[in-house]
Amino acid sequence: MADPYFCELYIDTDENIDDLKRVVDALVREEFSDVSVSAPVYRNDNFIPSARARVPYRFIECSRYYAEVGTEKDDPRWLAPFQSGIVGLVKKLRKGGRFVTASCVFEDLIVAQTGWNWTREQPEPPGRKVQLE
Repeated sequence: MADPYFCELYIDTDENIDDLKRVVDALVREEFSDVSVSAPVYRNDNFIPSARARVPYRFIECSRYYAEVGTEKDDPRWLAPFQSGIVGLVKKLRKGGRFVTASCVFEDLIVAQTGWNWTREQPEPPGRKVQLE
């Protein structure tokens, strides 16, 4: 069964991992003041730099990093604040010019509140420009 207290965020950016970790840590403190979460950031072993020039967008291959965001415990009082915190985190990461795709059981909420999340029907992130050769 999928975990409503967990979300992977695929982050397409050229930042170095240490800078991104600092940004994610700061935003997690902002967005989850009432919920105890962990949000480690990792290099994505499935990242393929040349995939960024392909259409349609393939978020796993295009994302240099991913973050595993989850609550420290599954407390029903934390569910709504956790999911709204993920929405806020995605919005703020995107404001920094990153393409962020959430992979979780509440992706519909991400789409409804941020305007986009990768789907087969809508794979292209808003504002993505690809120069085809």
